[in-house]
Amino acid sequence: MGKTSTLVVVREELTREGRHVMLADLSTASTVADITTRLLQAASRELGRRWPDFLASLVQRVGVRLGLEADPGTGLILPSLDVSLRQAPLEEQRATLAGALDAIEQVAAAKRAHVGVILDEFQEIHRFGGEAAEAHLRGVIQHHRRVSYVLAGSDERLIQAMTGRGRPFYKLLEPLQFGAMAPAHLAGWIDLRLRGAGVRSNGVGEAVVAVAGPRTRDVVQLARAVFDAGRTGGMADGATLEEAFRGVVVAEEAPLRALWEGLTPLQQNVLRALAVRAAGLTTAATRRGFSLGAQGAATKAAQTLVARDLLVKDDTGYRFDNPFMRGWVILYALPDVGRTLPVMHLP
Repeated sequence: MGKTSTLVVVREELTREGRHVMLADLSTASTVADITTRLLQAASRELGRRWPDFLASLVQRVGVRLGLEADPGTGLILPSLDVSLRQAPLEEQRATLAGALDAIEQVAAAKRAHVGVILDEFQEIHRFGGEAAEAHLRGVIQHHRRVSYVLAGSDERLIQAMTGRGRPFYKLLEPLQFGAMAPAHLAGWIDLRLRGAGVRSNGVGEAVVAVAGPRTRDVVQLARAVFDAGRTGGMADGATLEEAFRGVVVAEEAPLRALWEGLTPLQQNVLRALAVRAAGLTTAATRRGFSLGAQGAATKAAQTLVARDLLVKDDTGYRFDNPFMRGWVILYALPDVGRTLPVMHLP
């Protein structure tokens, strides 16, 4: 359904064709050492199945002491860095990451094979040293001949900066924008799945995409809730959709409230205003109606919310990144200023 799911499918297809492809998810890494451990474990899972001596070759070439432990799910022996390396100086951790990538290159060369390495959420490397960390990673991978890299990430603003003019990854990578799924295709798929499960959809798929889009994950989450709400009566219509949307908002009330409570009053008022209308945030009427103060203050608050991934800015103005956060503001926060709207209101 999304970027990572597509990468997994591609890896599986290439593996069936006899190619050597590994995928390491870096999204949860807290240190560079964690990135290296993720890389080594992904390599062992994928390449160790093809090459029985792969792990021994990898351990020999990495150049640091590795722990070995069986994966309880598969029984595979997986390597990990000694936990002390998580506290090592940054330069030492970077050198270990370079050693792991070089080791994969060396094993591939010894096998006279070519290896594909997918680093998902690769932009996390930026957290561990900014441009210096980017330059270090580029310096390693640009010399490899037996390994090809796919560097994937979901923080579009950061990735655009990392690959921009004057940055280490500039012109090293061939960019591929992974956009939203075509709305009509996704809507038709939802209707088809509902009907296949015994729920007459009455064209509700289009409304699901309109209310929860453009992110596929949000659309599918709402579609599942529509199915749950409609399967008893065997029908999904507008009333079912509203019941489902409200149900998702209520179910996520606690984490959404925690986000809300971490905002300043001005930022909260910006969200209230944008729940009502997407354009005209800095007009006199909107600033007066939602206590936004001066134009500059309202704009700065909105920009901060974009940086915090609560809002997205496009050519038409600002919109909520999370449709269910928008619903939460409508349901729980708009009444504070005497406003009530349908929970599925689209600004």
